[in-house]
Amino acid sequence: MPPAPSSPLPRLTRTLLRRRLLRAGAAAALAMPFLGRGAQAAVTWSLFTQQTMPNGAVVRGLRRLSDLVRDQTRGALLINIRMAGFMPIDANQVLDGVGSGKAELGDDGGYAAMIPAGSLMRLPLLMTSGEEWDKVAALVRPTLTTELNRRGLVLLAHYRTVPQLFWSRQKAAGFVDIARQKMRVQSVEQAEFVRHYAGLHVFTSTVEAGEAMQAGKLDGTFATPSFVARNWRTLVKHVYLAGPNYNDAVIVANQEALRRLPEGVEPILRAAAAEIVAWIAAAQDQEEAQLVRQLATEGLKATPVDPAEIQDGIAKLPSYWDSWVRLRGPEMESLLVTVRQALDR
Repeated sequence: MPPAPSSPLPRLTRTLLRRRLLRAGAAAALAMPFLGRGAQAAVTWSLFTQQTMPNGAVVRGLRRLSDLVRDQTRGALLINIRMAGFMPIDANQVLDGVGSGKAELGDDGGYAAMIPAGSLMRLPLLMTSGEEWDKVAALVRPTLTTELNRRGLVLLAHYRTVPQLFWSRQKAAGFVDIARQKMRVQSVEQAEFVRHYAGLHVFTSTVEAGEAMQAGKLDGTFATPSFVARNWRTLVKHVYLAGPNYNDAVIVANQEALRRLPEGVEPILRAAAAEIVAWIAAAQDQEEAQLVRQLATEGLKATPVDPAEIQDGIAKLPSYWDSWVRLRGPEMESLLVTVRQALDR
């Protein structure tokens, strides 16, 4: 039998090939430094959000979160963003969906319906600026964290929207103009605010509110500029650049899923979430202010805030804050006392 043919590759070429293969293997190892021994692939999570606007600041921010985590963990954790309607999770039950493991992460702007401390964040005129919101949020977050932990959830980040402004088909040059107007509200706290200014509150859906405004059966609403621009752009004629409250949202993780992450990934995820929610708040402030200016060029009458009226409203509402908190137990009473002391109210 003739001898086996020699390799067609010269010895130098074979040496270079071996070196390249070794370098490729080293690069692959560096690409997943957070994977524990025996792990075979990157971890892939789903983040479910209530948001429905893919180009909105929140969804853009969540995509930035996904990119940041992917890059900083070198692919060890991949996060897929899923908006409302793209997962078998009710958009009003994000906390339950994440707690049950249907998604590992959730972005929930409706969490206050289930977490009492979240409702405190929305008491009318308790906070009247972004700086005050930051101060109160720092005091409330330990309670939020505890309440979420009881549901098998971990609070990763907490952020605000822009204020819920006073919009109307009628005059809206100050809160006093709420008197005798029929106002759409989103919560019992907003309903109480309307009552304090002698208005009539209405709970109704977005579609029904638009139809009622068109028919002259509803006068106004509390909402952000982007919400009004999407839904009632041609119906409202006036906006007062203040409102009863800020809405807010939390980004939460499933407790067990977080525990199972490769070593070193959780701190990166937490830091990225904190960075991104600061970005979301800043982007919304800038974009919503620009939208008001744009709507003004289309005929919207925008009235600046009257600081004296805000102070007058703050003087009116503490009796409501007290009655609200008495129904929610001593822990919430103590928390509200702490918040009011911090705000000198």
